[in-house]
Amino acid sequence: MNLIQQLDYIDADVAYLLGLITARGRISEAGGIRQIVIEFPYQSLEVQGIHTTFDTNTSIRLGLQEIRERILELTNADISIINKENSIDLILRFIRNTMAWRNILMHTQGKTSYEYFSVPDIFFLTDTPTDWKREYVRGFADVAGNVRRSNRYADGTNRVRLDVLNYPTNWEMPVQLCTLLEEHLEIPVQLITWGHPNMGRDFREHQINIFAVPFGKIGFSLKHKQAILEEFIEHDLKNYSNKTYNPCLGRKKLRRRKPKDNREADEKLDERIRGKHFNAYWQICKRLGCTRTPNVIQQMRWEFDKQEALEE
Repeated sequence: MNLIQQLDYIDADVAYLLGLITARGRISEAGGIRQIVIEFPYQSLEVQGIHTTFDTNTSIRLGLQEIRERILELTNADISIINKENSIDLILRFIRNTMAWRNILMHTQGKTSYEYFSVPDIFFLTDTPTDWKREYVRGFADVAGNVRRSNRYADGTNRVRLDVLNYPTNWEMPVQLCTLLEEHLEIPVQLITWGHPNMGRDFREHQINIFAVPFGKIGFSLKHKQAILEEFIEHDLKNYSNKTYNPCLGRKKLRRRKPKDNREADEKLDERIRGKHFNAYWQICKRLGCTRTPNVIQQMRWEFDKQEALEE
């Protein structure tokens, strides 16, 4: 089945579910039981606003129930919510080899865990509706995005971070998400903070940093996360009204050279960047498939309408 034909097997709800799965999902099949486990880390569910406060436990419980109902309507699977030490797991069980199950396997290309998942190819098609692409990112953000005051940039403006857990097999995921955001959704990515020794983060998770105002075009389904995002947007539009949000140029002037690190050839790294030294985040992006350059961006430059973030 080619990608155009696959458009018949996806809609906004499927896109949202694929966002959840590729962010923190595991797929398994044994003894006739087909199962998907989506891990919602407590860390990503907790929020930190400026003035807004919540009964966090109640907000999380209600939010996950709403997600459960949406997925139940789509899949008709047996869905349970399990509290664990570090996460709340949403578990989908399929007794039969349903179309919904086969559809998920098709879009994940036979991969079974977030250690290996990539952004499904369908979301890079120009024929795929923009709303579906937004829903995919929203699903990813609901489970792997965090919105906290501590994420703010040096100038005081607020940011959302999308976390990609660090495995040798999924280093392309941040670049793919960045491409989807910038080139398909016109949402600028400030930078990718790589979990790479040269970036001073050892092998921690990769962080995709997006300013709160442009991320308003995506938003969260979890209401407590969305409320904090809206508070940040209102704050930044009021206090930083002259700030502009521009797409990444793909290449920047090096400010300084980073020292060598004896872990530059570590097996935890993608083989395309193993044994190489990097002085800036965008150099890693280039090695992992980013094709953006200042000349290309100059041709396709767009200006973000800040007010649109509040109108979405």
